[in-house]
Amino acid sequence: MYKQLKVLMIVLCVPAVVFAQQSFTLQQAQDYGVQNNIATKTAALDILGAEATVGERLSVGLPQLSASVDYQNFLKLPTSLIPAEFFGGEAGEFAEVQFGTKQNVTAGLSFSQLIFNGSWLVGLNAAKTYVGLIEGQQKLSESEVKKNIEIAYYTALISAESETIWQKNIENLSKTLTEVKAMNKEGFVEEIDVDRLQISLSNLQTNLENVQRQTDLAKTYLKFQMGMDVNTEIILADSLNGAQDNFVALENDQHYLNRPEFEILETTRILNELNVKVNKAGYLPSLVLIGSYQQNAQRNEFDFFNANQPWFETALVGVSLQIPIFDGLQKKNAIENAQIGLQKAELIQRNATQGILLEIEKTKTDYLNAQNELNNQLSNIQLAEKIYNVSMVKYREGVGSSLELTTAESALYQIQGAYIGALFNYLSAQTNLKKALGYI
Repeated sequence: MYKQLKVLMIVLCVPAVVFAQQSFTLQQAQDYGVQNNIATKTAALDILGAEATVGERLSVGLPQLSASVDYQNFLKLPTSLIPAEFFGGEAGEFAEVQFGTKQNVTAGLSFSQLIFNGSWLVGLNAAKTYVGLIEGQQKLSESEVKKNIEIAYYTALISAESETIWQKNIENLSKTLTEVKAMNKEGFVEEIDVDRLQISLSNLQTNLENVQRQTDLAKTYLKFQMGMDVNTEIILADSLNGAQDNFVALENDQHYLNRPEFEILETTRILNELNVKVNKAGYLPSLVLIGSYQQNAQRNEFDFFNANQPWFETALVGVSLQIPIFDGLQKKNAIENAQIGLQKAELIQRNATQGILLEIEKTKTDYLNAQNELNNQLSNIQLAEKIYNVSMVKYREGVGSSLELTTAESALYQIQGAYIGALFNYLSAQTNLKKALGYI
């Protein structure tokens, strides 16, 4: 009995896990995407990589300590020629002499500390600035992710709105079809009128099925942009009314200066400026503190662990000064190349700034045009619904034809489709304008 209850509990609990849904407002979806989208995750790793580069550059100026052990086993000792007269021999002749021992070990520590190097100092500053560049690129990546999520979110909402419109049309037409069938039985309308409405209803049902699939696809695309498992079920908590109320101020707005592109452009210029300084610093001398300590043992037999045998010590401390004199004009050419890079960065910065201002003007124009078109389509829908209702009343009273009703019905559906398109264009234009002004 206990096992049966346990199995029953598992069966009851599994669907709750499988079909669990998460609800997201637009802001929540964007926050989720910033944390989980592949692009922002990659940007975060880029920052870690840049910080590691700073540490790598910094380590060059920190104390360097290394140990070494060298072992030599001379199978044959080297032979030197010494004038034989040193040993009482005849002048002009040489004696073959072997010096040293067969077994030799040298163990030691070496130390160095950079005291001054102009290129390293400037390069360290450049590495830290590079981190700022990567951080700016991360902000830009987050901005793109938020924009894509906002458009995807609105697309899903609009698709759901379109689904609602088609469902309402089906309900209205189904009601009309029922009435016309009754009128046909009474002999007030022809059978062909019933057939026409039946065809229209079938088309509406097909359109609804298509829109439902589009809604599912829109949600799947939204989940992809959020970095979420596409099999996860989500609920959109915001509405289109709230989306349309999300107005962006257009006049005298300087918020666009907060766009990450400006930070990236300025940081790029600074990096090119530092590159010039790095190459100029190559003319400065370099000073390094050095030191070493060694112990050496020489044996004819391998008995280096014999404590009774001597080890000979060597120790030194000094400085190494490197003064560049002539390098075949390498640094001169490198400086000229770096200066050219700086000039190019400044030109790109100025041109990009003008491009951003142009983008703002274009997105403002697109936004205002889309707003006018949306308002126009809203008015058209009201007129089309009025015409359709009048045509329906006339048809029911027998003073209007089925052709007039079908024409009004077709016009209404066409205008509803135009409204959906205008709504998408408006919300997309609004999102693009918000990004252009630096609000995303």
